[in-house]
Amino acid sequence: MKNEIIKQAPEIIPVLTDPANLWVNIGLAIVTFFALLVALFQEKIRKFWNKSVLDMEINLAPPESHQIALSNPNTGQIVGQTIYVRIKVNHKKGPPGENVEIMPTNFWQIDSNNKLSKLKYFLPISLAWSHFQPRTNTIRVPAGLFRHCDFGHFLKSESDNKAILLLDTMVQPNPVADNEIPNRIKPGKYQFELLLSGDNVKALKKRWEIEFNSWSNVENEMLNNNIILKEILSN
Repeated sequence: MKNEIIKQAPEIIPVLTDPANLWVNIGLAIVTFFALLVALFQEKIRKFWNKSVLDMEINLAPPESHQIALSNPNTGQIVGQTIYVRIKVNHKKGPPGENVEIMPTNFWQIDSNNKLSKLKYFLPISLAWSHFQPRTNTIRVPAGLFRHCDFGHFLKSESDNKAILLLDTMVQPNPVADNEIPNRIKPGKYQFELLLSGDNVKALKKRWEIEFNSWSNVENEMLNNNIILKEILSN
């Protein structure tokens, strides 16, 4: 080994003593190293940079929000009205969004002093996508198009003329402490947060403020007066 190094000395010494050759070789080594990394991880690198960019919006107007008649599944008789509110998910750029999912991650109640407190009985459960049978919590959002996701629907309370909101979660949760139903939101003022994500989707988190109280069987009355909704924050 010692003799081999001695034999190579005429070639090694000029490289180490000539700054120009030394930096050229260092540069070539760095380029080779990064080329090797790209060759080994090019698929992961491509997926990291080539993300699908989607956006969420909620409009209190058709077709995102509108009134639907509730009927008895056995007789077909109309038994009441409901106001459906949907999230519109728009494809902005990049490849189609794959296995896209929306989850309400937080719900806060706002008191008379505008102080926020988390709903202790709320459970983060993924929402169901609109117009898909069987129901699903993940879908594909094609490039240049959009999908609707069911946020929830308003119903008249059984005990008074108040409106209640039922979040359209993929599963209906059982009652928890104090017999509270996690996806049933009582009349009041709230903030809620939605998180959109997917296999190749740039995660998006947005927050809205919503206030509702009285119920009406008139669609315009509900959407224009009885439900107040505004987007307040996005990441």
